[in-house]
Amino acid sequence: MTQLQNKGLLPTQTPVMEDAVLMASRRIGSWEVLVKRLPLSSADLASRYDAASSRWERTAARFQLEAAYQEPLLTSHIATVLGQAGPQARVLDCGVGTGSLSIALDRILVDRVTFHSIDTSAKMLVRARSKMHAAGLRAHCQQADVLSLPYDDQSFDVVMAAHVLEHLPDPKRALREMIRVLKPGGMVFVCLTRPSLFGALIQLKWRTWAVTEKQGVAWLHDCQLADVGCEPVHLGACAGVASTAFWARRPT
Repeated sequence: MTQLQNKGLLPTQTPVMEDAVLMASRRIGSWEVLVKRLPLSSADLASRYDAASSRWERTAARFQLEAAYQEPLLTSHIATVLGQAGPQARVLDCGVGTGSLSIALDRILVDRVTFHSIDTSAKMLVRARSKMHAAGLRAHCQQADVLSLPYDDQSFDVVMAAHVLEHLPDPKRALREMIRVLKPGGMVFVCLTRPSLFGALIQLKWRTWAVTEKQGVAWLHDCQLADVGCEPVHLGACAGVASTAFWARRPT
C-alpha cells in the first residue's frame, strides 16, 4: 500500500466525509444523492466573523435578535433557575457575537447575575464587551473555543449559545463541553438554525447544519439531559421562523 501511495497511484489522504455538513439530499428510485460540504475550520470561522464584526450590530438589529430570544427564554423558565442560584449566579454565553442573547436574558431577570462570554473572533469580543457594558451587564469576555472551554467543571448555573453549534462538524462534542462546565440542576439553552428557505441561505454562506426539532431534542437526550424543551424563534426582517430554541437541565 505504501509503495502505491508513493508512486501516486493511490491517494495519500481520504477526506473524512462524516465531518461534512449535509447540504441537500434527494432520492431517485433506489439512488440517494447527497450533497455535502466540509465545514469551516475554527480559524476560518474566526476570520469570517472578524470581517463581519463591524456590521454585526446592524445585522442583529435587522433580525431583532434581542426581542426574538426573549420569548423562548421566558418559556424555558431560565429566570427561575438563576433565581434559585441566588446572587452568585453565573451565566456563560458561548459564541457571544455582539451579546444579543446575554442582553435578552438580562432584560427578563429581576436580579443581576454575572455573565461570562467567549468567542473565537477577537473583533466580535471587542464589540460584545462594549455593548454588554453599555447595557449594564456585569460581563467578562475572553477569546476561546466552545470545544475547549477555559473553565472548571460545574462552574456555571446557565450555559447558552446562539447559532454556534450548527457551525461545527460534531455539534454534540461542543454540547458535551458546555455540559461539563454546567452545575447539576443548571440549564443549557441553545438556538439552532432550522430547515427553511432562510436557513438554506445561512447554510450556503456559513456551511452550517440545519437542525430539525427532532434532531435537536435527540442531541440533548443523547447528552443525558432532562426536562428537554424547544420552541421556534421568530426573527424579524422577513426571516420568519428560521431558528429553534432548545433547553434542558443537567440532572442533580
